[in-house]
Amino acid sequence: MKKNFLLLLALSSLTFVSCKKEVTVTPTATQTADSLNQNAQKNNVNFTDLPVKALETINSHYSQDNIASYEVKTIPVIGKSFEVKFNDGAEIDFDSDGIWHEWKDAKGLPKEVLPESIKTYLSKNYASTFATSIDKEKDKIKIDLASDIDLEFDTNGNFVRIDD
Repeated sequence: MKKNFLLLLALSSLTFVSCKKEVTVTPTATQTADSLNQNAQKNNVNFTDLPVKALETINSHYSQDNIASYEVKTIPVIGKSFEVKFNDGAEIDFDSDGIWHEWKDAKGLPKEVLPESIKTYLSKNYASTFATSIDKEKDKIKIDLASDIDLEFDTNGNFVRIDD
């Protein structure tokens, strides 16, 4: 019995995945991107730590001055990921290549973020509301609407179901 318990304990401890947070940079309300970079450089971190594609995405929809904080995370098996939070509450998660996989903005996602088929579906079926979150997973895309309805689509943008 003791052997079985120890074996079970050992196996269960192998299933935990740790997430190491390498960097968090948070400006005060009066700091600019330049002062944020100066503070970050003290910690050997600056915006160039973010992948180029992530910076391109940020610059086309937000301002670097609006960045409240960002984290570089290393997750075993998955690798590096980047979480960028903005002063207005928006948040974007990027993979190691700088491709976003999760985007939240309570004021509404930029229209360019949603795949065309999902935009079409939303305009036909949910014209009175807007998307506040998108999460691209391996085999599905989840959309949260401001009306507190959660939708699930396949990776081609075809409606699958209302998510509970």
